[in-house]
Amino acid sequence: MRDPEFLDVKAAYDRWAPGYDGFDNPMVFAATRALAARVESQAPGFRGAEIGCGTGRNLAALKAAGASALSGFDLSAGMLDKARARNTGAALAVHDMADPLPLPDASQDLVLVALAFEHVSDLSAPLAEIRRVLDPAGRALVLEIHPFMAMTGVGAHFRDAEGAVTMPTVAHAVSGYLNAFAKAGLRVSGCREWRGGALAKDAPEALARKLVKRGADFPVLIDFELRPA
Repeated sequence: MRDPEFLDVKAAYDRWAPGYDGFDNPMVFAATRALAARVESQAPGFRGAEIGCGTGRNLAALKAAGASALSGFDLSAGMLDKARARNTGAALAVHDMADPLPLPDASQDLVLVALAFEHVSDLSAPLAEIRRVLDPAGRALVLEIHPFMAMTGVGAHFRDAEGAVTMPTVAHAVSGYLNAFAKAGLRVSGCREWRGGALAKDAPEALARKLVKRGADFPVLIDFELRPA
């Protein structure tokens, strides 16, 4: 068996885009459940943005939750092509998280980052932008691979017809997240650790096996709700 091919993040996601939504990804499953739990309390008519929106799965969920305006940003043009097909009314643009967001100050009621910060070594720039574009009464949701998982070497990867692909990932510690949030002027208003066993209860069989691979009580995803400090 060949060694996995290592690609930069943009190239990896461009290649992954055609098959991304057909991949039984336990982290995507967990993030989908976490997002659904968080947006239950969101008042309809909100303005929402997702940084690292990928194929637009979460944007569609935000639309279904009552968003009146949506923006999505991703480094991969291939992923955005999929997102455009799924979210015809959303404003979508190629964007690097190291750069400023093309959004006005205090213009968003909800900003989402899901399974994207694992590709960012320094969280200062994207978090500062999240703080800038959030309405004073708004909130941000950060849903990421649990640090316990990340520190065992788990990170974004996939296999297609050409072989296995890996890409740059960063294992952020819980303290790293908390310190970065505070530095950006964001306070944690909620936090939940999602454990494999609980998630597996309503997962398809193949995904359930992946979710409990390290034990039913092992946390696979962490979600933070943030508010302007």
